[in-house]
Amino acid sequence: MNNKTCRILHLSSRSDKRGSLTAIEGGDTVPFEIRRVFFLYDLSPAVVRGQHATRNDQCIVTVKGSCRVRTHNGEKENVFTLDAPMRGVYVPAMVWREIFDCSTDCILAVLSDKHYDPDDYVRDFEQFLRLAAETEKGDRS
Repeated sequence: MNNKTCRILHLSSRSDKRGSLTAIEGGDTVPFEIRRVFFLYDLSPAVVRGQHATRNDQCIVTVKGSCRVRTHNGEKENVFTLDAPMRGVYVPAMVWREIFDCSTDCILAVLSDKHYDPDDYVRDFEQFLRLAAETEKGDRS
């Protein structure tokens, strides 16, 4: 059984008359130490972002607006809706992800457990499925 399970993370949020605050802590709020953060913005609702798997753990959080995240672990596909800054989706290493249906005001923060390395990316879905099947087969031996 594939243990690459994506899930919604409920982030700690506090609000009062001054506004709201959501905190994210590596190794606590997210299940990894954060080594890199990047933002996606000025997104078009018609464009699909991501369309890759990467060899690092990530958490995708909507800072503003909304989007949907499709994940595939080699066996199962899930779709998550992100529409509040106190919800993120945890995407383990070597899980395919696609970000789509973004609102025009959508801003995403992506937290990663590794620094950027272009060699860590699998950008072809068929190749990803082959690698996932090989990994699954190796895990059973």
